[in-house]
Amino acid sequence: MWWVYVIQSEEVRFSERTGKKLDGFRYVGSTTDPARRLKQHNGLLRGGGKYTSKHRPWGPRALYGPYKDRSSAFKAEKALKKLRGRARENWSPKDSKWCWGLGTGHPWVEDPTWTED
Repeated sequence: MWWVYVIQSEEVRFSERTGKKLDGFRYVGSTTDPARRLKQHNGLLRGGGKYTSKHRPWGPRALYGPYKDRSSAFKAEKALKKLRGRARENWSPKDSKWCWGLGTGHPWVEDPTWTED
């Protein structure tokens, strides 16, 4: 089974223009093991992405799926990446036929060690 996930950087950042605090960057990806992939993004295991290594630590925000295969997950990931900011966490079937699953209500969001087994 494949999953599409949204993680958010917990790095503190501020607007250069106004000085106001901003939300951390959000990143969208797909994987067969969300718990392992989050550890990779946070540098606890080898294999994290170049972009995510610059904005650690990362926390889970939403998990969509499961998808039956890599192709379906990549289509969902591509559709989700068209959205920006918090909209990625509030993705719904109204936004795309590729959206299904619990999103922000998935147990992985509260317990990043969650595994499908």
